Amino acid sequence: MKKLFSVLIPALLLAGIGVGAYFAFFYHPAEKSPNPTVEIVLSDGSTLRAELYPDLAPNTVANFVNLAQSGFYDGLEVYRVVPGVLIQTGDPNGDGTGGAGYTIKGEFRANGVRNDLAHTRGVLSMARQSGFDTASSQFFILEGSYPQYDGQYAAFGMLTDEESLAALDKIASQPVDSFYVPLSRVYIKSVTVETYGAEYHVIKNEQEETT
Repeated sequence: MKKLFSVLIPALLLAGIGVGAYFAFFYHPAEKSPNPTVEIVLSDGSTLRAELYPDLAPNTVANFVNLAQSGFYDGLEVYRVVPGVLIQTGDPNGDGTGGAGYTIKGEFRANGVRNDLAHTRGVLSMARQSGFDTASSQFFILEGSYPQYDGQYAAFGMLTDEESLAALDKIASQPVDSFYVPLSRVYIKSVTVETYGAEYHVIKNEQEETT
């Protein structure tokens, strides 16, 4: 069996299948862990609850889980609000220019990755700076439904209850300036992720971004 593994791993890597896909092919756990769930507590006292979908965007979910567990998001502002469209956060610079110091592959159709989660109301999706593989830490939550984002951004989760949607609407309804900067900012107090015992390991792009 060891000889078989030593032959198959290089062969699959040469075929462009990666080590993760290799073990996903051979390893079938007896019981699949539930999807991770998230609680984002905001400075206005509201909470956004969401479910993440590693089956659709595994590395995007792993990235979010790792950042949340490290406390990266704590204290960051909702720095962009497009009324009726989305709210955006996850930038340590608070102006759309920052990230986590690295980038990840974009998991969406235009980048060769099947991801069937539509950009409908309440969906969490990764922002990106320019190219397909420039997502880092910033994410947005849709207030409306925008199918034009499908296949262009890595959707990876969804708000799960009416209280969360009401909190989203409250943030999205506040006054903004001409650059969609909210006049009264809300920030993230904490992000708690329940992984139900599963471990998530993010794969970063080889070239780190400059921040």
